[in-house]
Amino acid sequence: MSRLLAIALLASSVLTAPALADTAPTCKASPKVVDKCMTFYGRLSVYTGSPAIRLWPVGTKQLYGVRGTGDDPENLVLPEKLRDMLATNPIEINGKWEVCPLEPARPNQLRSVCLEGATELKPVPRTPVAP
Repeated sequence: MSRLLAIALLASSVLTAPALADTAPTCKASPKVVDKCMTFYGRLSVYTGSPAIRLWPVGTKQLYGVRGTGDDPENLVLPEKLRDMLATNPIEINGKWEVCPLEPARPNQLRSVCLEGATELKPVPRTPVAP
């Protein structure tokens, strides 16, 4: 139930993000970016807590938390196709992600990144639960 609440809250904030897009710099152009951007295949999942959207690259133990680049890091600007997929409440979304780090790497720690792009997206739908 808490996961559904988190997804609903995320969807409401994501749907208002285009109005905020003018105030936040794009990911690559943001002065908050601390290192080179990277591209990888991985899985996006919605978590309870902050950051709610997290990426896990295939074949690694690293976990990235997606943040915004504006004044409020919880206001995300996501690609329209990704927003539409998140609105369908999938378990996860597999794809190719381009992210830019917003903080230095630390071993065994969640690293904050901003999302520059997403391609080859494939949602993993939820299976209905029998009553």
